[in-house]
Amino acid sequence: MVQPTKKHTIISWVLFAVIFVALLVTATFTDLQVSRLLTKGTLAPGKFLADGLFGVVFECIGTTAPYVIGVFCLEIVFIYVLRFMQNKAGKVTLCCLLQGGAFAAYYVIALDILNYNFRHYGMEDVAKPPFVRVELAFVAALLVFLATFAVNAFSDESIRRLLRAAFAAFLAIAVSSLAVEYLKHPFGRTRFRAMNYANDFSYFTRWYVLNGQPDKEWMKATFSSTDACKSFPSGHTQSAALAFCIVMLKDAFGITSKKKTALLWCGGFFWTALVAVSRIMVGAHFFSDVLVGGTIGFLSVMLAREIFVCRGSHFKALSGKE
Repeated sequence: MVQPTKKHTIISWVLFAVIFVALLVTATFTDLQVSRLLTKGTLAPGKFLADGLFGVVFECIGTTAPYVIGVFCLEIVFIYVLRFMQNKAGKVTLCCLLQGGAFAAYYVIALDILNYNFRHYGMEDVAKPPFVRVELAFVAALLVFLATFAVNAFSDESIRRLLRAAFAAFLAIAVSSLAVEYLKHPFGRTRFRAMNYANDFSYFTRWYVLNGQPDKEWMKATFSSTDACKSFPSGHTQSAALAFCIVMLKDAFGITSKKKTALLWCGGFFWTALVAVSRIMVGAHFFSDVLVGGTIGFLSVMLAREIFVCRGSHFKALSGKE
């Protein structure tokens, strides 16, 4: 891995800070206007749920990134344990736990996607028949098998390099998910679609206002949903931004090509941007919500990468210890 310089590190982070602040200031004063523009034609007046194809599809699949990345990382650890761990009893136990975790992750995301689809068809309170869960379990088991088969194709050297990236991804997923969940409650920002349903935009507040969480029964009666006041920040966009974990493939495999490096960065940005726009289009979030949610995910990945993969090289560069 190419060692960063102090100049390069400072320029990168100053540029990031300038762009983020500029976008946040813009979002602060244009949140309502942007939401009204992007929900036009997708969220009918008096409705809570949108019906635009793009927005609905990404609402259903927008949270898949941490599950897909998490399972890939679990398989990396699984193959590492399978190949290099000497204690047989410990190996069997750990391998079972890892594969069980991978299965659970795929099952949960498949059920989550199904529930989002049920919700848009007005069937969220309908009990899922047993055969549906059996089918989801079969799909999850099949996906675990395919993931195991794919990761097993890597050489021993590649698995060792990828192990650090796997632990970095686990940390990024945990930190960003906890941060978003923790922030949603005190801010208690009302979603655009909740105000659209109530036909009352007097509930609108800027992103920095601490509203707290109202009574659930009141939210259900007023906005038709108990999660109507969890707009800031966007969990979907935070999840999508974890796609930036693919940048760590550059470090793990020693990729030096500028074109390939650019593709990895663009891949993370493209997926995050798609999910962010879709969240505004369905009225679930405002511009500032997706901006902060995506930034939390991105910074979590960069911090975890710095700790596990880069081993503090950027911090060392800033302190003059290159």
